[in-house]
Amino acid sequence: MIDFTGPVAVLSDVHGNLEALDAVLTDIRNTGVLDIVNLGDCVGYGPNPCECIDLLQASCRINLRGNHDYATLYRSDNFNPAAQAAILFVRQQLQPADNADAARRRWLFLQQLLPMYENADFEFMHGSPRRPITEYILPSDPLCDPFKIDDIFAAMGHRYAFVGHTHYAGVIEEHQESFVRPDELQGKYRLTEKRAIINVGSVGQPRDSDRRAAYVVIHRHQVEWRRVPYKVADTVAKIEAQNLLDDQLARRLLVGQ
Repeated sequence: MIDFTGPVAVLSDVHGNLEALDAVLTDIRNTGVLDIVNLGDCVGYGPNPCECIDLLQASCRINLRGNHDYATLYRSDNFNPAAQAAILFVRQQLQPADNADAARRRWLFLQQLLPMYENADFEFMHGSPRRPITEYILPSDPLCDPFKIDDIFAAMGHRYAFVGHTHYAGVIEEHQESFVRPDELQGKYRLTEKRAIINVGSVGQPRDSDRRAAYVVIHRHQVEWRRVPYKVADTVAKIEAQNLLDDQLARRLLVGQ
């Protein structure tokens, strides 16, 4: 078990978006945060899976497995056509070319990703405490599926769970019928005695109508969401230049959906 000695940055859903990841890592360095937890989906959708794997491996103290990381290794038959094609693209990019050692290291990185991580205070996973890799906790769930949310809270072993997967930043408190967006909290959530599930948002493909990359910093008594602009047009051009990557993956970056 790793104990963090200061603020911790938590990011998720990089999805092969190198421009977004570079911008976020620069922002993290500028804040003075030393420890980074990556909640998974390093790859999928975006044009630079190899470069993002390398950066995440070098920069993050903890790297967890997302459903796209899993699909790259095993199967993607439950994905939509655009996502399936993106997984084929990732597999092609990860094949040995002029540097077999680097290719082997990247495959091994994906194989060794953990499904979840917990310490004395928090638990971290890509999806949910109930199904760490695959389950979506949707913004509509507290109101529309409260029994699902009750079961997920029952599966939590700690007061706070940090998740990604939906690409939608926000917080759900236990016994509350609402998903609260960061802008309703002035970008900060105070850690109290209440149990909460905190979605950190997405670095590489935000879907909350804000195209800036998203991540959080955990301070001693609060969580701070940070939004970071990046060169979206550069990522869009790279996606459009790849035959296996659907142009809709580029268009949605422009509007944050």
